[in-house]
Amino acid sequence: MPANAVIQTIALGSPQWTPLGGKSTVAQFTLIADPKNTSNINLRFRQGVPAEWPPGAAAPFESVDMAELEVQGSPGHSLLIAGFAPGSDPRGLAGEGSSRVFVPTQGAPIGGGVEPGGGEIG
Repeated sequence: MPANAVIQTIALGSPQWTPLGGKSTVAQFTLIADPKNTSNINLRFRQGVPAEWPPGAAAPFESVDMAELEVQGSPGHSLLIAGFAPGSDPRGLAGEGSSRVFVPTQGAPIGGGVEPGGGEIG
């Protein structure tokens, strides 16, 4: 199964929400708030309730459509996306109507790094 690298830095600063992907892209990736951000950034899924992320926070996402995640932050703040998009339906659950999201069992330590473990919602 072919895979395509997803490596992107999103510069924030607009009061508008910025989607992580311009088109539907189901991928396995890690989001990392830049440790140099001076305050929290906001992240929301499917236009739901925003979650605040402190500088350096990181979390893995599995089989999530990047176009359904949006971010918002102050001028000078940024967010790194690093992962891959498989060439076909990853793990059999990336099709229309899928709502599976990988959620770690504990928060990532400030300064980056992701602890193993977690569960799924959906």
